[in-house]
Amino acid sequence: MRRARIIGTGMAVPGCVVDNDLLARCLTTSDEWITQRTGIKERRVSPDTYRMLLRLADAPDKEGFIRELYDQGLDGKIDSTLMVADLALEASRQALKNAGLAPEDLDLIVDATTFGDYAYPGTAAVLAAKLGLTTTPTIAMNQGCAGSVYALATADQFIRSGMYSRALVVGAELLSPFFEFSDRGRDMCVLFADGAGAAVLEAVEGVDPPGLISHHLHTDGSILDKLYGEMFGTSTFPPASKKKIDDDRVRPRMNGRVVFVQAVRRFKEVIVECLKANGLKIDDIDLFLFHQANMRIIEAIADQLSIPLEKSFNNIAKYGNTSAASVPICLHEAVEAGRLRRGGLVMMVAFGTGFSWGATLMRW
Repeated sequence: MRRARIIGTGMAVPGCVVDNDLLARCLTTSDEWITQRTGIKERRVSPDTYRMLLRLADAPDKEGFIRELYDQGLDGKIDSTLMVADLALEASRQALKNAGLAPEDLDLIVDATTFGDYAYPGTAAVLAAKLGLTTTPTIAMNQGCAGSVYALATADQFIRSGMYSRALVVGAELLSPFFEFSDRGRDMCVLFADGAGAAVLEAVEGVDPPGLISHHLHTDGSILDKLYGEMFGTSTFPPASKKKIDDDRVRPRMNGRVVFVQAVRRFKEVIVECLKANGLKIDDIDLFLFHQANMRIIEAIADQLSIPLEKSFNNIAKYGNTSAASVPICLHEAVEAGRLRRGGLVMMVAFGTGFSWGATLMRW
């Protein structure tokens, strides 16, 4: 049997920490409100977002400041000081170092990113260039918060087929610049944050070797309007225009109540599916790595499936929702904390825009 095994992990987050109290100075909210509804105490954001928040917190006319920001940029500047590929690079270098490999040893890069540095090419190509690679194939995926699970499944299939032997899987997000830190954008801006996680996969062979065992992926696009963003998409003509901005059609959209219900339902379904496919029970799983969307979602899943919370590794209080980066960041921190034992079963589960969701079972 041939399958992919994770041999190195890494992560990267910006150095700028935004706690709930700073957000409360920018919009109508409080540490208590955010903590009770999400479990988030702080999150990491890009230096540009952090500088903007400090200015916004002290602005006497907050709505006027936001209008000026969209009209003229921050202090008349529009070029970012940090790109999502920069976070992906830092996480990738760490994962490669922990795997004892160089970039040139890679056969494939699969990246999951919601908003790339450019409309095209995808972040995977930008990352490859930053790693000094000029011929290594790359795949850019966009399943939002479920992206890392999809990316793992994709890389695993290339390795199982024998086409490639080593792959780098990355989930990288720079989400904070896309949200409006106002009462109008409150439901999303308090949740999402920036970061990247990476894992190096290598082919292993034998009788039931350790590694990625099975993947279970699903999508339901019939209710995509409950979590979506038009941004510069072709849903409008032209895709980018001042009118599109004036009509408030570039801000990400989310119906929190629907997302909550769908996430709990789909998490539960895919966990049961994964267990049944492998003839397992909840008690057989040593560790669950859930997408860190909202602590209330994780608690609801744990309650409905009788999963002890100590069987999951959660860091949402520290990082918020980093979308496609959250599962690989959890994986790296769980490895560093000694939460994964050799031979133990780990299930990684994620749900995101699309709606897309999935579960990956792995023997460590």
